[in-house]
Amino acid sequence: MFTTRPLTTLLLPLLPLLLLALFSSSATPTPTPLSSLLFTLPPLLSPTAEIYLPLHPSQPDEQHQHLLPNPIPGGPEPPPHRWSTSPLNTPFPGVIIRAATEADIVATIRQANAHGVPFLATSGGHGVNRALAGLGKEGVVIDLGKMDSFRLIPRGRAGEGRYWKGDVAVVGGGMRTGDLIDWLWAAGRETTTGVCGCTGFAGVVLGGGHGLLQGRYGIGADQIVGARVVLGDGEVVEVDVAREEGRDLLWGLGGAGHNFGVVSELRVKVYEVGEGRKWWAWQIFVFAGGRLEEVYGVAARMMETQPEGVVVWSAWMMMPEIDPVKPVIAFTIFFSGSLDESRRYTEPISSLGPNGYGEGETEYPGLAGVLGAGTDDQLCQPQGAAFMRGIDLDHYDLGALRNWYNTFSEMLAANKALAGSFCMLEGYSMQGVQAVPPESKAYPHRDKKLLFAPAIFYADATNSSLAQEAVRWGEAMRTAAFGTAQRRTYVNYAFGDESLEAMYGYEPWRLEKLRGLKRKYDPENRFRFYAPIV
Repeated sequence: MFTTRPLTTLLLPLLPLLLLALFSSSATPTPTPLSSLLFTLPPLLSPTAEIYLPLHPSQPDEQHQHLLPNPIPGGPEPPPHRWSTSPLNTPFPGVIIRAATEADIVATIRQANAHGVPFLATSGGHGVNRALAGLGKEGVVIDLGKMDSFRLIPRGRAGEGRYWKGDVAVVGGGMRTGDLIDWLWAAGRETTTGVCGCTGFAGVVLGGGHGLLQGRYGIGADQIVGARVVLGDGEVVEVDVAREEGRDLLWGLGGAGHNFGVVSELRVKVYEVGEGRKWWAWQIFVFAGGRLEEVYGVAARMMETQPEGVVVWSAWMMMPEIDPVKPVIAFTIFFSGSLDESRRYTEPISSLGPNGYGEGETEYPGLAGVLGAGTDDQLCQPQGAAFMRGIDLDHYDLGALRNWYNTFSEMLAANKALAGSFCMLEGYSMQGVQAVPPESKAYPHRDKKLLFAPAIFYADATNSSLAQEAVRWGEAMRTAAFGTAQRRTYVNYAFGDESLEAMYGYEPWRLEKLRGLKRKYDPENRFRFYAPIV
């Protein structure tokens, strides 16, 4: 259990004794770096910032798998739970600072440095990178969830040395993807975001930011035109494409941004939603797994003429009403336009005669719910543990897909505890992505048209042997899916044992530039808990 800042404020005269009791495991109270930090930090925070402290840090880790407190009646709402609670890839911090202002971030970082305490900033959930667990119990999580401001600037400045003629949204570093989509939609605007509603918008785009609109506008990182960044020493820098100073940092934020600072604010390109682009059609075709080669052979041909407003998103999962033994293929096509218009494009897959079928139409904000990735859907709920491994490819390799599918089937048959797992095969449109020069951002995988990922779920997040089994099966599936292709991994889906080249690019100049940025902007390696550049 945790207490919140209002409670600690009431008990401020007793805080020294309380902290000594909380953070010392020895018979004689001895201050720790973290408890010392908490003597000095509270007076420096804004009135609406919140502090969350564990009441029983001496209990085993499994008692702390959820980072956050039970709500105190009449008190502030706690930060949202993480979705991945495995001890292999979840931080178990000694304190959570829920920042309300940029100054709160600055104060926390400076005090953490003064007391030798590591820190990690978060803006949402879904982190599965094993580096997260390196934070340790003496670490601080800086939760940005309260910093979810939004404002629209008509005809904002942007572009490489020119003026961006569209609008710009100024987005707080803690804005969640689903909330941003809703804010923009209410204003008649849209931009490329991630799909899952409960992820932090900034966290997604700092790793590149694949999304349903990337065929039209490019990836999320391509939308960044400015940012305010708190560096590892607490200095605040502002970068903008119209300024020469800091342009190298802006380049790094577009694909490797977790490595350089805490982004307190982003400025991103947004676009008016045309009258004919408000509605999207979706069709789901379900096939038995034995038809894999047939289905993806057709998908490969369809990909050759895939319009910018089409996304192909398939998943392998258990669906007993179709096949009680083997996972099925749920093949979903999203189409920017009406259902009747979409049928011309989907006819090749429809003509295969699926074993199951569903269809519908929705405005763009409803698409996350179709995928089961809305903020109220199961994917966003704080339960169980999850592992993912990104697999970036440029074509459907039918032999590799069959090997991957067979390995996935073997895993499900071998351990029923992993029955909730699934595999994602994301086929976004690439016109907008490949229109951007590959050297213009840190994101390295513009030539890869497909994003695959096994997502292994299990309910008992404290079961370390099950966690290790999930890791083993995940690696076996990754190996099968790559076949003979050079390994490349979308950094937001990286588990953390991938090479730097796989995550950040095989071009020597690209890694050299990233390492130079790391030396310049984070020489003390403060930001090392998510896919770190080492």
